[in-house]
This record gives sequence, C-alpha cells and structure tokens, in this order.
Amino acid sequence: MSKTILNKEILTSLQEMILPRHTALIIVDAQNDFCSPGGCFAQLKSSNMELTQSALERLGDLLAAARRARLMVIYTQATNLPSLIFRSPPDIARKLEYLDPDRPLICVEGGWGYQIVDGLKPLPDEIIIKKHRHNSFVGTELDLLLRSNGIKTVIVTGFSTERCVLATVTGAIAHDYYTVVPRDCVASPYVEMHHAALTVISGNLSREELTDSGKIISLWKR
Repeated sequence: MSKTILNKEILTSLQEMILPRHTALIIVDAQNDFCSPGGCFAQLKSSNMELTQSALERLGDLLAAARRARLMVIYTQATNLPSLIFRSPPDIARKLEYLDPDRPLICVEGGWGYQIVDGLKPLPDEIIIKKHRHNSFVGTELDLLLRSNGIKTVIVTGFSTERCVLATVTGAIAHDYYTVVPRDCVASPYVEMHHAALTVISGNLSREELTDSGKIISLWKR
C-alpha cells in the first residue's frame, strides 16, 4: 500500500503504480528494421532474433490488455532521413560499428523498415512520437504529453533493451515517473547485452517496477 513520507504520498505496490487512470504504455521502436526477419537487425552478424520474436508475442498480449483497460498507448518511432540531417558526427561514428559504413542508415522515414510491425499496429487514436535519439524524452514532446494527461507511471517496452529501452527508462526516471519494465516485453538481437541491460535497469528500479507482463495483466483484470 502507499505510504506518506514527509507529506508526500509514495506508491509502493505494483497494483497502485499501474492503475489505468494514471498509467501509459510506451512501446519503443517496434519497427521492422529492429524486429522483422527482413529488417536491418536481423542481418547483423551474431544477431539472434528469437528473443525479439518472443517479446513481440508477449507485448501483443500486453497491448491488448492495455487497450481493454483503456490505458494511454504511446509508440515511439526511431526516425532517420536519407540526408542524415538529424544525425551528428559522434552519433554516426557510433553507428558505423554495426551499420554499412557507406550508408549508416536504419529506420529511414517512409520505408518498410521504418514502419511499426504488423502485429502491433497503432489504432487511429493512439499516439506516435518520432524520435532521433535513443532516449524517447530527448527532443520530443513525450514529457509534455504525459504530464498533460495526469500520467504518473510509464510501462516501458520495446527494442532494443541495451539501447533505446535502457535510455528511455533512464529518461523516465529522470523525469520523475514510476517506471515499470516487463522483462518479457523487451528484447535485443544480442542476448548477452539484453541481460546486461536488464541488470542495469534492475539496479535503478524498485523490486515492484521490474516485473513480467503476466503479472501486470492479472492486476488489470482485478
């Protein structure tokens, strides 16, 4: 149950944190280039898409439950332009480690790789936020959107765990949201990095906040 500490109400249970009236589900970069067999990440050396496919299934269940509970659902969409106009030299340098050095592009706006995967397509009234950095709060209106709608808690899901998910979790914490991560709804093509990122995330969240989708869904059913 919640506690009052120095006149501040503190939510301590997962059930309180994820009440639909003050919770938003954020789906980070569920795009073909990151998630689909023909996408960019699937072509990378040593990539393993099994974890991603499993997370897509669990995320589909969680999304359906969130819609039934009438949560605010927000998608982020990694966005690049062919001109690289939004990419700084340091950012490009980092991407040269795993992308084509002559064309270090992924999720080019308008292309197939940019699109949200078929199984998780947004409904017409659900919000898509274009982003140009790993952290979904950087250079976007995400924080304004959440605060304008009385959101206290964000459930962060999506791809990939060690990059955009971890950065968005860090951003949510810095913006003072209860931040819930269902570990079975995030994934990476690099399994070791995925588990390492979850270890880092666990060190920054309460025991209630790092959970699994089944527990969240069961609490919403109550």
